[in-house]
Amino acid sequence: MRRLIIVAATALVALAATASSVADAPGPPVTDPNEVINLPAGYSYTVLSTACEDEVTSTESGATFDMPEDFDANVLFNAGGENWLLSHHELTQPRTGDFQGDAGKCFVPEQSTVDDGDSDGYGSISRLVLAKDGTTVLRRELITTGLHDLCAAGETPWKTFLANEEFPFINDPELRSGWVWEIDPATGAEKRLTGMGRFSHEQEAYADGSWYLTDDRGDARFLYKFVPDRRYDLTEGRLYGLAFDKATMTGTWIGPLNPLDPDSDMRARGFQPSVWGFTKAEGIVGAAGSDGIGGGSITMNESAAGADPGRVWRFTRLGGDTIRGEVLVEGDFAQLSRPDNLRYNGAGDLFIMEDHSGGDFTGHTETGGKNDIWVLPRGSQGAANLTLFATLPHRFEPTGPWFSNDSRILYLSIQADPPFHSRVIAITREGGNFNQPLDR
Repeated sequence: MRRLIIVAATALVALAATASSVADAPGPPVTDPNEVINLPAGYSYTVLSTACEDEVTSTESGATFDMPEDFDANVLFNAGGENWLLSHHELTQPRTGDFQGDAGKCFVPEQSTVDDGDSDGYGSISRLVLAKDGTTVLRRELITTGLHDLCAAGETPWKTFLANEEFPFINDPELRSGWVWEIDPATGAEKRLTGMGRFSHEQEAYADGSWYLTDDRGDARFLYKFVPDRRYDLTEGRLYGLAFDKATMTGTWIGPLNPLDPDSDMRARGFQPSVWGFTKAEGIVGAAGSDGIGGGSITMNESAAGADPGRVWRFTRLGGDTIRGEVLVEGDFAQLSRPDNLRYNGAGDLFIMEDHSGGDFTGHTETGGKNDIWVLPRGSQGAANLTLFATLPHRFEPTGPWFSNDSRILYLSIQADPPFHSRVIAITREGGNFNQPLDR
């Protein structure tokens, strides 16, 4: 998901955890004086946590740390009188040959006292304990450590958290990285889901009894389908790869595959991802209105690379051996490009987050040097129907969109590069919620 960008800046924006900004004029996104996110008039945000500035307590050891950097995915769980917002931290362990250097990024070491089968990396999961209002932070806790380069996340129908490890360690003979992990939001206990395969996991979506997974290794890769042997047990099952024919816009599921290396298995069967796959498959969610759980279709962002700005796909006919695809929005560097995270609201509007690299900013001036958040209204297709919802200064990247159950709050992570710090924010709408039509 994350494209490493070093931003030259002259000042560090400092915000208290409870700081907020309110747009004060109708029309397009209004410039935020605190330089975090530009929202339309009537929308405001509250900062729930800032990396490296807030303290977080480990539930594993009781030790207190600075909040780790690189907030990413968010999933909200209701726990009696509290709300738990679980957030990924997209950190690796700084070792030779690893994908992303994280020196000085407020990482937290592995806290487990036993060999729990993970990579002992610096990827961790924090839990923001919120009051009933969804924006007041009661506690900041670190519930799981030792994972690697965590990216987008998912939620199971039985209310557990699915953590995705992106970019497996290059030197990992014991295959301890590159997995999906199921996390208990109450205890932080982790379970490796071997059947879902070892590759560069971005996200998964549940639909029609199966799980659909994207591989974001940075080049052309395959879309996968995991069919569990038992409905409430995701550790074992059958993994299939999609051979998608863009001429007919249909695909066939190939497999079952070797879960330890499904990409090589697909290639050995004669399917090259440059022909049959997708370039930088990113966020994937279930049908509109389902918030990623259930439904008869899935929606996926293909971020693409080079001169290709990417696109948004929708896939239907999920139940059989074949699948049908259609492009909901074709990208354009002057508008939507490099689509990454996405999330439907309860009304079926699709929120789409951009993630440009430094090369995009310098090679495609049409982007305006920023990442945007776009909304595709329910039932519509095509870039002409997109509504610009927000813009982010300083090349910040919006990640991990998640709506509260009552649709009053959009939780969002904002990734930043030095000298700025990443944040988790809660966006609200004055006198309304996110299921109401956006003012256009």
